Parts: sequence; C-alpha cells; structure tokens
Amino acid sequence: MVTRSVSSGATAQSLPHSSRWIVAPWQDLVLFVGTPLLIIPAFFAAEARWRVEELSLFVASFGAIGHHLPGMLRAYGDQALFQRFRWRFCLAPVFLAATCLLFALHDLNGIVLVVYFWGVWHGLMQTYGFLRIYDAKSGPSSPLTARLDHAMCVTWFATAVLVSPSRMTNILSVFYKSGGPLLEPSAIEALRTTAVSLTGVVTVAFLLHSVWMWHRGRPVSSVKLLLMATSIGFFWYTNVFVSNLLAGIALFEVFHDVQYLSIVWIYNVNRVQKDRGVGAFTRFLFRRSGALVGVYVGLVAAYGSLNLVSTVMATGLLNRILTGLLAASALLHFYYDGFIWKVRERTTRQSLGLTGGTPDQAVAVRPGWLIHGAKWSLFALPVAMLGFAEAQGRAPELDRARAIAQAAPASAQAQEHFGVLLASAGRSDEAVARLREAVRLDPDNAEAQSNLGVALGHIGRLAEAVTHYREAIRIDPGDALTQTNLGNALSKMGEFPEAIRHFEAALRVSPNRVDTHIDWGAALLRLGALDEAIGHFHEALRISPHQPQALANLAIARDLRDKRRSMSPDGERLIP
Repeated sequence: MVTRSVSSGATAQSLPHSSRWIVAPWQDLVLFVGTPLLIIPAFFAAEARWRVEELSLFVASFGAIGHHLPGMLRAYGDQALFQRFRWRFCLAPVFLAATCLLFALHDLNGIVLVVYFWGVWHGLMQTYGFLRIYDAKSGPSSPLTARLDHAMCVTWFATAVLVSPSRMTNILSVFYKSGGPLLEPSAIEALRTTAVSLTGVVTVAFLLHSVWMWHRGRPVSSVKLLLMATSIGFFWYTNVFVSNLLAGIALFEVFHDVQYLSIVWIYNVNRVQKDRGVGAFTRFLFRRSGALVGVYVGLVAAYGSLNLVSTVMATGLLNRILTGLLAASALLHFYYDGFIWKVRERTTRQSLGLTGGTPDQAVAVRPGWLIHGAKWSLFALPVAMLGFAEAQGRAPELDRARAIAQAAPASAQAQEHFGVLLASAGRSDEAVARLREAVRLDPDNAEAQSNLGVALGHIGRLAEAVTHYREAIRIDPGDALTQTNLGNALSKMGEFPEAIRHFEAALRVSPNRVDTHIDWGAALLRLGALDEAIGHFHEALRISPHQPQALANLAIARDLRDKRRSMSPDGERLIP
C-alpha cells in the first residue's frame, strides 16, 4: 500500500495511547511491525523440506502476483473512486498490457528492469505509508517529519540495492541484456559511495530532528521507529546478507504481502461499517468473519495461481502472452497503489481510525491531467529507450559477464558466471581463478563447486576436481550432473568401483541422462567390460537415437569386442 504524507493541517488531534495502534498491540506486532521475526524461522524451516526455487515460486505466485487482487477490487469495485479516476482505470490497463505484451512477444528484457525498480519504489512507499499512519496516530506531525521519513525510506532502500552483490549482479545482467552500455566499475563504485554518504546525512538529519521534537515535548512514535527499524533492517538483511537472490526476494515479499493484505482487510472492514455507500461485493466480503478471511485469502491465491500456469506452460506464444499480462498486472498494482490509498484524504483516514484529513477531490481536467501525463514520461521514456537499445543489439556475453564481475566483485554468482564463460571459451586457467573466487565467496554454492571441478578437470587436475565435486554433492546430493562428472573423473583416475557408484546415483535421480550412460559405458570400456559398455551405449541411443558420442563409442566397443572374439585362447589371431 502506497500512501502520501500527512501534513500538520491534515493530522488527527491528540489521541489516547491505545489508539496509537492500527488494531491492537499484539496484532500490529505480528502483522506490521515484528513480522520478520516470524518469517525468518518459518522460511528456514521450510527450506529443510523444499528447495529455494520451489519456495520462491510459491511466494511469487500466491504472494507477489496474488496480492495484486485487493487493489484491483478497490479500483473497479468502489464506484466513487472509479468515477474520480475513471480515465486512469480505463486507459492504464490498455497501455500497460500493450507495452508488456510487445516486450514479451519480442523477447525483450527492458520491461523486467522497469518492473524491478518500480517494485522497489512500491515496497519503500508501503513502508513510508505505515510510518505516516503510526505518526498520525501518535499526534500532530510536521511536513518536515514526513519529508525525513520519506528520505529515510528512499535512501536506505536504494543503498541496500546498490551495495547488494546479488541484486547488482541481477540488475546489471538484465540491463546489459537490454542493450545497455557496459558501465565502468569506477562509475558504479562512485554511485555506491554517493548513496552511502547521502544515507548517512539523511539519517543524521532524521535523528537530530527526532531529538529536537522530543525536546519540544512531541516525541516520535515509538511504534513508528520500531517499524522503521524492522522494515529497513529486514530489507537490508534480505538484500545484502542473504546471498541467494531468490531466497532474499521471497523473504521480503512475504513481509510486504502480509502487511498489504492485512491493512487492506482492516481498511475495508472498517469502511463497510462506516460507509453505507460501499458496493455489494465489498460489503459481502469484508466483514468480521473468520470464514470470509479464508475466502479473501482464497481469492488472492486463485489470482496468484495464474503465475503457476505460466511456469508449467511450454515456452511459446501463450506462455509469452501470459507472462506479459502478469507483468502488466504488477505495473498496474504499483500504479494504482500510488493514488487510491492516500492517507491525507478524509475517507481513507476514517477507515484507518484517524480523524481530520482533506476532502476527496475529483481530478481536475486542467492542469491536473497534464501533470499526471508528464509523470508517465518517467515510465515511457526508459521503456522506449531500453526497447530500442535491445533491438539494436547488445555487447557479447563474455564482455557483459566481465563487466558484471568487475562491478560486483563480492558476488559469487557474477564470478561463477564469468568463470563458466571463460571455460567455454577455452580459457581454462582464467576460468579456474574466477571459479575459485566464487567458491571462496560462497562455499555452500553447489553449482560453483561443481563448475570449478569441471574447469580443473579441463586442465588435468583431476584430484582437485574430485574434491570440489564431492563438496558439491555434499551440499546438493540430488545433482545428477555433478554425480556424473564425479564418476567420470574417478573413472579417469582408475577408481572404477566408486565411479560406478556415482553413475548409479545419477541415474537414480535422472534415469534418462544420456551423458551418464555414455560416461558409464566409457568407464566399462576402460575396465574391458565390453558387453556392459555396449549396453549403456545402446541405452543412450534409445534415449537420443543420433547422439554422436554414443554412436562413436558404440562403434569402438563393437570393434574391440570383435577383435577379442577373433583372438585364439593363447592370444594369437584366428584366420577368418
């Protein structure tokens, strides 16, 4: 939920202590303020049962996509609101859907970058909105207080993104895929330094202002300060200290969604009780009923399930269309939340337990629509530039990977990706150096450990390769490719019994792996077990009938078997 500042002329009068909470102390602490303390252990417990990729997909579907629905219900179900902003509600979906579909159908990446940055802005504005609500509940506040709250959210959130190795790796990767020019590492470092410095200045100003207000007998709300600390702190934790990008995104998304769904429910329940002009569906759904809470959550989950459809759908036209529409849904959510929940307006304040506020005003024909249209240039211009740049082409992948690795030296993901590309280009020594750095940065990254094993194998350092393969399997025993690579390396070292155990493990996980059958057959060739080797090559060809390596190895195995059969028992060749 995105809200606007509350000026001193639009704030509530002094309220009793109990009214400083949106609902009540323990509910506010669970739903809005201390939620991260519950999310972190719950997520770690879930990781013991499900992979991070599965958890991330679940959160992205039923949380990130699903929580768009309540805002849509408000936009199109509130007749008074729709009349005020009918042109926005009619034109924005068409424009955003057309834009997102254009990018999706042409496989352009720029819209992903726009969704990400607007999403960060949306998240920090939700935090700012809660700060303003708690500030208003504690008593009158000043415009300077609101501006400093806003500055704290903007600087701390932006700086967390800039100093996050995983987020910067992802941002730069999408930016360069979108045709963006390769940036100098010094320029990115200067941006980080500026952001950190600005954050420090804003924080000092905020603290000095808070002390000044305390001396004047108007102390800052303790609940507001606690929410600021938990929200900003949790955003930093998920961005900077959680190395897995998917896990970090999922963790903060859960926090954001719990806050949003809870405050929308509370807002609408209060509104139904106070406003007899509420529509029939809103009046039915938002009542104080545990069963209806279940219906509310079920509707959100049903909307979010559209994302699951797109993930299981085979890549193709329908997949791209649905992906584009889901991106448009996200952008509409960000856009609508920017103006449908304004805390300064009287009707919004009444449903949040606040008094005062400005009257709801219709959008002026002039110059309001011109100003609002000009704001859309902040979306349209970057999107157009990114789309045009990508259509013109992008830098070679190896150059992009080098630029990202230099700009994000603390990112294991960036170092690993660069190392893999170097290995593919035949620059094995450089690849080993980068992959060693990736493993040093993130020793529990199974993929980096495995890829380092591959690079070491390319330069003949099989014993070291085996060490890293074993470490990768310790971290992720279900990785069939690493099991196969380890078996192959052990086979080359003459450790055939152990090699075969790893081939067997790989096929238990993935029975139709062609490379495992080929490598197992090659190991059996070295052992002289020609009939068994031929059996594995036949199995590889059953799965992939024209696999060239399997065909070549099968020919060699058959030739050796024929030669063996043509030899006499004492080793002399028989006359045909």
